[in-house]
Amino acid sequence: MNLRVTLGFLVVAVLLGGIVFGLDKFNIGPTPAANSTATAAAGQNLQVFTFDDSKVTAFELHQGDKTVRIEKNQDVWVVAGTGEPANRSSFNSLIVRMSQLRSTRRVDNPGDLKQYGLETPKDSAIAELNDGTRFELQTGDKTPVATGTYAKSGGGADVFVIQDQFVSDLERLVNDPKEPPTPTPRPVPPTLEVPAADATPKPGP
Repeated sequence: MNLRVTLGFLVVAVLLGGIVFGLDKFNIGPTPAANSTATAAAGQNLQVFTFDDSKVTAFELHQGDKTVRIEKNQDVWVVAGTGEPANRSSFNSLIVRMSQLRSTRRVDNPGDLKQYGLETPKDSAIAELNDGTRFELQTGDKTPVATGTYAKSGGGADVFVIQDQFVSDLERLVNDPKEPPTPTPRPVPPTLEVPAADATPKPGP
């Protein structure tokens, strides 16, 4: 092999070894711990609420001029002002999801809330806990490419994008908060008894 080529390879090898040694010595580049911290921080940035859903004593929903308040009477959810049973399964589902609500995206430097439909929110949901704490979710317009709905916490400045399904369920319950009536079972028609065929042989002619 040509001596010059061999010397060239040796020089390149020495340079690469020095670079690797320098990176290791000065800890240039992210460490596994730093990566874990960054991932955890990103997850926290997407979290909208975290609270104990079992401590919710009242749940209030708003859509335009409509307001529905659901209160917990012992273990029974009732529509305030009527005393009628609320749609327990639907409200429980909404409360549980809101208690651990995560967004799909956080808007960086949101600026004017009007562009997201949040200057005057279209819908809102307020969970009241037994210690007096309140968690309010306000929702606005859908995103331009229909990937979700803009939302924010009451009094907060951060704007998030949440799934449309949560907003759809909220609006459906505002319009129909009561427990659906138990369907009346259909009457069972009486069974007709068919006389058994006479197996006794008949005498011949």
